[in-house]
Amino acid sequence: MFAILIAAMLAALAGEGDTPAGSAIPQVPGTTAYGHSERVGGLECDTTDPCSDVLPGAVRFVRVEGKPYAEGLDAQGKRVGWVVLSNDVVDIKGYSGKPLSTLVGLTWEGNIAGGKVVHHSEPILLVGIPEQELQDFVGEYTGLPAGAPVTVGGEAQGGERKVDIVSGATVTVLAQNRTIIDSVKALAEDVGVLERVPPVPGHWIEEEQPWTWKQMEKRGVFGRLTVAQAEMGVTGQGYQDQVDGGPFLDLWFTIADAPQIGRALLGEHLYARARASLAEGEHLVVILGNGTSSFKGSGFVRGGIFDRVRIEQGLSGVLFRDLDYTNLSEVAAPDAPAFKEGALFVARQARLDPGRSFDLVFLGSRFDGKGGYSREFHTFKASHRMPKAVYALDGPDPESLIWRQAWSHNRVQVGLTVAWLLAVIAVFAGRRWTTSGMARLQRLHLGFLLFAFLGGGLWLGVQPSVTQILTFVGSLVHEWRWGLFLSEPFLFVTWIFIAIVTLVWGRGVFCGWTCPYGAMSELLYKLGRLLRLPHGELPDAIHLKLRHLRYLVLLALVGVYLWDPILGEKAAEVEPFKSTFFVSFWTREWFFAGWWLLLAGGSLFYWRPFCRYLCPLGAGLAIPGSLRLSGPYRRDFCSKCKICTRGCEPRAIRPDGTIDPRECLSCMECEANWRDDQVCPPLVKARRDRERAAPAEAR
Repeated sequence: MFAILIAAMLAALAGEGDTPAGSAIPQVPGTTAYGHSERVGGLECDTTDPCSDVLPGAVRFVRVEGKPYAEGLDAQGKRVGWVVLSNDVVDIKGYSGKPLSTLVGLTWEGNIAGGKVVHHSEPILLVGIPEQELQDFVGEYTGLPAGAPVTVGGEAQGGERKVDIVSGATVTVLAQNRTIIDSVKALAEDVGVLERVPPVPGHWIEEEQPWTWKQMEKRGVFGRLTVAQAEMGVTGQGYQDQVDGGPFLDLWFTIADAPQIGRALLGEHLYARARASLAEGEHLVVILGNGTSSFKGSGFVRGGIFDRVRIEQGLSGVLFRDLDYTNLSEVAAPDAPAFKEGALFVARQARLDPGRSFDLVFLGSRFDGKGGYSREFHTFKASHRMPKAVYALDGPDPESLIWRQAWSHNRVQVGLTVAWLLAVIAVFAGRRWTTSGMARLQRLHLGFLLFAFLGGGLWLGVQPSVTQILTFVGSLVHEWRWGLFLSEPFLFVTWIFIAIVTLVWGRGVFCGWTCPYGAMSELLYKLGRLLRLPHGELPDAIHLKLRHLRYLVLLALVGVYLWDPILGEKAAEVEPFKSTFFVSFWTREWFFAGWWLLLAGGSLFYWRPFCRYLCPLGAGLAIPGSLRLSGPYRRDFCSKCKICTRGCEPRAIRPDGTIDPRECLSCMECEANWRDDQVCPPLVKARRDRERAAPAEAR
């Protein structure tokens, strides 16, 4: 369970964020005119709102019919350019697991006119890095031609435009980069100022033998869109028959070009005929439906066009006509479930790329009782992507590049992080050598503390946090995305390290040797000793009770996070990590700065006060660490000797001489004493006995 926990802790921080002041959460309503402005994506586009900010010179905005973007006009009615809300054309998630809603403008010449983030849920920006830094990052794209290559945080090559990483928000800016570039590119291609780039080449993986229904389900061939009766407003008295009849609609859909899929769904004859009729860039789409309603509708060929279902992919859309349709009365696969209706459609005009995700959109309607022909409409959509077992790309996957970018841009730093952590493992794996001399052990420990603080914390930013534990909780409840877990390379390798060392030697290997903040706190304590500052220590009666406080802090954070994720993320600022390594504490609100100064100042007089009494991350690791496989070596005599107890800074040695693994920070000084025949009483006695026996033997 702990291994699963550790792997999952690498997710983006889930939760809803507060809407930034002066902005609205983008929606996709119908166009509403407001004098010389229109509401686009939930925002009023007038001279005082973001649309004019991202498209200077435009004073009036007109929604382009059938499109999710608006055309901007100047005072003379001349076109200035276009504006689009990123949510309407791309689905790129940030570190929070939610998109960064960004409004972007495009000039008629094809250049980015401006950009503005109107809503986000990024925790690092909600409670850490000033939001203006993200807005400034977006501003760097102004004037860039649509489709121009951009490198984020790396060295620009071959005409690329370089934009800098916002320190401490790597994944956020990588996602923001993709959001801007992909939104503008899609808009520019749709309005014609940029030639449409062909899809990434790919090919169908063809098998002659038809698959069974169970095989297709197992391999992810189908997308599924289910609409409940309640979602269509079918509830209460008078609708019981419909409610009892199952969902309003339950659709299964896929692309059936591959023989093992097409033959299984259509049968040999229909598949051969349909496949032979396809022109280049055309694809077979199968939709199967159950429910009390129909995806075809009662008059499903109005004007020759199916009005209930369509496919959307970015700004491209596929509307099905009567000439594209073949009725599918049953599924050929013998183990397929029964369906009320089915259809085979042909997606024409090369508008569907089988190598990318696409949406099946259903327009549902029902009589609302307000008049004889009055109806209520709702739109539902479900995304699907053909599995790699059916369609393979012959180039890079455009939908899985964010985490790969993160690893690519940080290859050297990731290598150094791995080398550093492997060195710590080597120290513990060779502990017989490590603890053979106290001076050697202390020099090693000091060196690793210095690197943990200066290298791991200040340079690499490798500071795990309780927020990853909270994210694990959110991942169990919400969406599980491995790509997001991989999006922070340093945290990924660090948590793998933590999982290994915690299970083998206990949580003290991380907390005592590699935690950047813990290292800083211990170094401050050592500085206090060099400066001869007073040394404080709490009485046992208080210390033994107070050390349980960190578990209460952890429990409270988990509870608050489950109730309100954003509030939980903010409450996690009890950890002073962001103020130490990601944001200068003197630039933050007074309470964050004051808390940081209090803890740092206390570390000059008390040994690791935050780590011992308050750290929720340490509490989370202490629980599985209590089951460690290998702790410091002890003897029966240790229950009588207090030499190690007096020198144990974390006060982890119990009165009976055993060591509490939840308190031990693995400094290994007690083990160095255990091996030292100048310190450990049983070894001292044995040495003296040998020395006395040596002259007698010589005689």
